[in-house]
Amino acid sequence: YKEIKKLINTYRSSHYFWSSFFRKNKTRIFFTWYKYDNNHMVVGDAIKSLGGISAIWQMAFDGFCSFENESNADVIFSHSNFSVGIDAQVDSKYLYNVISGYPKDYAKKFLQKKADELRRKLQAKGAKNILCVLDENSVDDSRWHTGHELQAENYSYILEELLNNEELGVIFKPKAAKTLRHRIGDTEKLLSLAIKTGRCFIFEDAGRFTTSAPPLLAALASDICIHGHLCAGTAAVESVLAGIPTLLVNREGVSVSKLNELPRGKVIFNDWTETIEALREYFASRKKITGFGDWSLIKNDLDPFNDGLGAYRMGMYLDSILKGFERGLNRDDAMFNASEIYAKKWGSDKIIEG
Repeated sequence: YKEIKKLINTYRSSHYFWSSFFRKNKTRIFFTWYKYDNNHMVVGDAIKSLGGISAIWQMAFDGFCSFENESNADVIFSHSNFSVGIDAQVDSKYLYNVISGYPKDYAKKFLQKKADELRRKLQAKGAKNILCVLDENSVDDSRWHTGHELQAENYSYILEELLNNEELGVIFKPKAAKTLRHRIGDTEKLLSLAIKTGRCFIFEDAGRFTTSAPPLLAALASDICIHGHLCAGTAAVESVLAGIPTLLVNREGVSVSKLNELPRGKVIFNDWTETIEALREYFASRKKITGFGDWSLIKNDLDPFNDGLGAYRMGMYLDSILKGFERGLNRDDAMFNASEIYAKKWGSDKIIEG
């Protein structure tokens, strides 16, 4: 009884706060990516009570069904029809699910110049083949996340290869650079040796939680991108959509992800030893292995547009809603009108009604 009463009181308090905030600021749309707790639901209820609209945009690639990804909003912006299917499986509630494509696909044109500069920097030290390596962080207790030992492997194997191969360059973009050197233990000594060669670069500037540099910056400076996990994959997807051949190392043995449809031995590898052997063969053949790092089999399921306009489409839809409010439409009519405009522009199959 006490726990239920606590939930009800928390809901009422949050609802009062947010409805007061929205009323004071004359807010019509609440727009967020954070769907990973119950707070977005009460915020959505608060703005609905004032005749406004709640909208959630899909920030991360969700490769399999997980209750943690359940959403409740008036409008959900999804990467693809596959993402809409995931929402159906987790019983997300919405009035309209709008397929808008991957939202950060505009970044390539802003990052390419800086990526080219980084690439030339490694090439000047003798690197002829350049890899970027992405990880998913770790915590002390490996029951709740990947442990430090597993994360250290994302560095130790490829660092040893770099120190033995003077034509190899490596760019690391850790998810959490601030704690990386502590978490990888003795492997930090290898990292320091590799950096001294001039053929190894690591992005270490960090914000409050994560590394400041976008993963795509590292990928664009590389010949091959390697994501050290199959359980996640958003950074890998971003690299693929930008045209970078990308590999996945599935050490956790994930079996249910959409990414498992990709070819083994050319995209998916079981461990780092297998991955490095394949890379040696690929570079020795002068990059002529057909299908290496190629995600064509599922690329349309990741983003049916792949045109750099994902964020634009979301903005277009929200702008149509605001213009509807300016014309005096109520929330339901404003959403219906925006959906009609979007469907005419991008296809009726890109609007799914809940």
